[in-house]
Amino acid sequence: MLHPLVLAVAAVDLCALALVVAAAVISLRVVTGWSPGEASRAQLLLERSSEVASVLGRLAWWLALVGGLLLVAATAGVLPALVPGAMCGTGVVEASDGAATRALVTRGLALLVLSAWHLLDRLDRSAPEAPLRPAVARTMLLATPLVVLALRDTWALVAALDPYQVVSCCAVVYDAAASDGSAVGLDGISLGSLAISAAGGLLLLVAGLLLWRRPAVAGSAAAGRGLLLLALVWVPVTALVLVRLAAPYHYEVLHHHCPWCLFLAEHGMVGYPLFAALLLVALEVGAAALAGSMGRGCAAVAPAATARVRQAGLRVVVAVLLFAVLAGGPAVLWRLRYGVWMGW
Repeated sequence: MLHPLVLAVAAVDLCALALVVAAAVISLRVVTGWSPGEASRAQLLLERSSEVASVLGRLAWWLALVGGLLLVAATAGVLPALVPGAMCGTGVVEASDGAATRALVTRGLALLVLSAWHLLDRLDRSAPEAPLRPAVARTMLLATPLVVLALRDTWALVAALDPYQVVSCCAVVYDAAASDGSAVGLDGISLGSLAISAAGGLLLLVAGLLLWRRPAVAGSAAAGRGLLLLALVWVPVTALVLVRLAAPYHYEVLHHHCPWCLFLAEHGMVGYPLFAALLLVALEVGAAALAGSMGRGCAAVAPAATARVRQAGLRVVVAVLLFAVLAGGPAVLWRLRYGVWMGW
């Protein structure tokens, strides 16, 4: 299973881990010995070291992002050829006996905390007195065990794959479709999810525009919590709609509820921008809430926080529109071409 792409994932992960551990060592010193306003030699050296940790952490964030993308690419396009019977990433997930799911989940959590660190570090660097430096250091310490766990789970995924064990990813997909009753057409769950996804998407568009144009109003504490709750509901529901209702229009096969086939070249690898858009919505809504909170609590970083809230709003709008076009476009074209919706 040591394909060059898998080795690339390992190399990127090891580099990210080394950078995170080095940044965490400095962050521990910041948490225990930071004295703002003091002009002692120890404090000045600690300030210089914290700037080094900032550079290391930013590099680690990029490597974590690249490593996650490479792992998805390996699972979707490389490892299926090495697992007998696997036609897409679903076969790899089935062959790994849950290790692939754990690896993706822990990577997502690590990227989430590192993204929070990246935002706090960016706001902290916007003010000369570095008012958020202890919070930045604590966030890096929180991210470190998650990065270690993500690396361990990735290697557990590679170790769990047996090149002599035959799997049937198509059987998994169609058995699931038959067991949940969706093989008879559009059911109430699918239609209800579609309604929630459409309404939530419109609300996110409006909220994103407000964050972009009026960050002081839309970036309040109540608005931030409400928007975060909306995103936490919208992203998983919309992912369900994508798999159950929109994906068959890309496959041109009914009841093929497989998310991993969207990443295949024969389907234009549309899964990458689709799921990237969902991930971007989740991250940017969280960034808007966190930046707004930091701006309200620390006047020194308020201008940078407001700018970040505006940026998050614009990105949410772009991500929602991109998802709507890529997910709904094939369905609209199918309707125009054949005069009916698939499954009706």
